Amino acid sequence: MNRPDSAPPESRTFLVERYWPDIDEPRARALAASLGRAAEAMTAEGIAIEHVGSILMPRDRVVFSLIAAADEASARQLTARVEAPADRIALAIRLTEGDPCTES
Repeated sequence: MNRPDSAPPESRTFLVERYWPDIDEPRARALAASLGRAAEAMTAEGIAIEHVGSILMPRDRVVFSLIAAADEASARQLTARVEAPADRIALAIRLTEGDPCTES
């Protein structure tokens, strides 16, 4: 399983795609901070989840966020808590050099 060292046990990684016409860097940074705070609150409530990080594509007006969670429903709940748009949430496999392939 490809997950950051601090990810919740038995977590998977989800990619959240946000097509956001009026997004700019300050709003994207505020979103990332909000996702982090909301993930900490959810973890305190017993839902293991982590905002791994977000990427802004300013020319395309898109924000991608990586969420480590047990399931897609938790990733959706995190996104709903911060009241941010989410056009798509999909299971993702993080690839880093040297990681073994998880599929046969």
